[in-house]
Amino acid sequence: DVVGSTSEATQVPVDSIMADVATNDLDGKTNAGHGVVSVMGRQRAMTTAVSTVVDEIPSYDIFGIFDGLRLAKLLEERLCRLVKEEVTACHGRGVAADWSKVTRSCFSEAVGTVRSTAAKAVVSIVGKEEVIVLCRGGARAVLYSQGGISLPLCDIHRHHSDVDQKLKIHKRTMIDDFIVLACEGLWDVVSDDDTYRLVKSCLYGELPDGCKSESSSTKAAVILAELAIARGSKENINVIVIDLRSSTVS
Repeated sequence: DVVGSTSEATQVPVDSIMADVATNDLDGKTNAGHGVVSVMGRQRAMTTAVSTVVDEIPSYDIFGIFDGLRLAKLLEERLCRLVKEEVTACHGRGVAADWSKVTRSCFSEAVGTVRSTAAKAVVSIVGKEEVIVLCRGGARAVLYSQGGISLPLCDIHRHHSDVDQKLKIHKRTMIDDFIVLACEGLWDVVSDDDTYRLVKSCLYGELPDGCKSESSSTKAAVILAELAIARGSKENINVIVIDLRSSTVS
């Protein structure tokens, strides 16, 4: 059985009211509270898909942006299974998880299934002590720390015929604030500084009275998408905001 769920985001044209955008959050229930928003830009189709797997794996949640819904569903199922197996095996042996083996196995299976060696994806596996990011192009992940420090965990590859696969492991610290995982629809028009200020205000500041029904991380994702639209973004916009301060670092 497929564990978790792929976010089926409503395809909303850029001139629609942002309140109609489909969002998904489970703040307070996972290793890191999160908000998700997907908006179809001026393209004719939504070419990317967002996936989240939360509350399924002890101590780990999975967030990803993928090149197509089919790839998202395949990788969601495989990653969940492989991470579960690795975490269980390593816990029994008292050793650290081999994330390189997990991601290598996952993509070797998925690429063979979708018949594309250039399948693009960015996946963030968020644990209570570490953040693992696998980058195969198509999106960018940035970790923001107190004081506005931005640490790119994955950059967008724009001009490569083949996809370079990179794996980064970040040991979580008490000064880590949040991660923003998004495609070029956001990053083409919104800077790291603007992203930090807006998300920080939503997560740790006062929310307007009309926003009390939304979680702070969901509101942050929506505001980022609104800003990208206002600045003329022509691409599809997928944004995941992951609040690291909503969980405790061991």
